[in-house]
Amino acid sequence: MRARHRTALLACTAAFALQAQAQSLHPLLTPPAAQRYPEELSREMQRIAGGTTAQERARQLVAALAKSLAQPREGIRTLVVPERPIAGQLSAVAIVPPSSKPGVPIGVCLQQGIVGEDGQMTHTNIGMLQIASSGSVAPHLWTGERVGAEVDGKLQAACAPYRTGYITYIQSAAPG
Repeated sequence: MRARHRTALLACTAAFALQAQAQSLHPLLTPPAAQRYPEELSREMQRIAGGTTAQERARQLVAALAKSLAQPREGIRTLVVPERPIAGQLSAVAIVPPSSKPGVPIGVCLQQGIVGEDGQMTHTNIGMLQIASSGSVAPHLWTGERVGAEVDGKLQAACAPYRTGYITYIQSAAPG
């Protein structure tokens, strides 16, 4: 009888530990990172993109990332902010690692849609950032393709090569 109680107790303890681990916040959402990274992200986006939309995009990206990081993530997530950018708008494509790799920085690609004389929308990748779990934001040097046409209605075409490369980087990183 005692063996069954002990087994049940161990099973309950393991279940609570797994639940607590799933509910633990990403380091980026806890102080001091939570106070620092929104400002750093806004400054860095402003530096790369210039213009007046960069600060608003930074606020939207912070909100989207906070929502994504607060939930357990089994796989890699891609967030596009705003979800449906229009011509001329700055948009950010964030590649968020799974919960099992909290030390891997979030990759962010900034792009801008431009309508050419032929009426076709193209997108230019104007710069990349990495957001560490410590809250620091740094430029991410990347020399891949920077201009792309809209592909299958997907507005993150210019960031697609960066996204593919960053996903490979996340997959090869060690857990933890």
